[in-house]
Amino acid sequence: MTTRTEPQVGIFWLAQDGRGPCSILTRGCTLPEAEEYGDCLTFAEGHYETWEVWRDGNLSLEPASQHLRRVITKAEYEEWPRGRVVYERPTDLFVVYADRQAFPHRALIEARFSLPAGRTAMRTDLHYRSTRRLSAAPEAPA
Repeated sequence: MTTRTEPQVGIFWLAQDGRGPCSILTRGCTLPEAEEYGDCLTFAEGHYETWEVWRDGNLSLEPASQHLRRVITKAEYEEWPRGRVVYERPTDLFVVYADRQAFPHRALIEARFSLPAGRTAMRTDLHYRSTRRLSAAPEAPA
């Protein structure tokens, strides 16, 4: 996993290969690189487009996520629990919109995106409803 020190916005999935540990797959950017969306800053790429590029092998995965290559090639983008991290400028708050299955994995998401303590909220969103169920806890944040 790449060590990040600046908070990021982006997209993510929680997935697992077999019944092994749950892992997080991410794409993101720092706030200066983010796209404006109303009063928010967000990552420009979408879940569908990113998943399809990963399926074709045209986008590198972090070394810790390489074992999920088979999961990516065999699944559709909406099958695994997913979400998006945005930054709300007026409230100075990072908001994680996600499938409910992501909520127990909050620490992993916050660590991966370097989200600041006390300035992060988790919210559900109808866009992020998965069909697969996770059977294991996530790997501990590094």
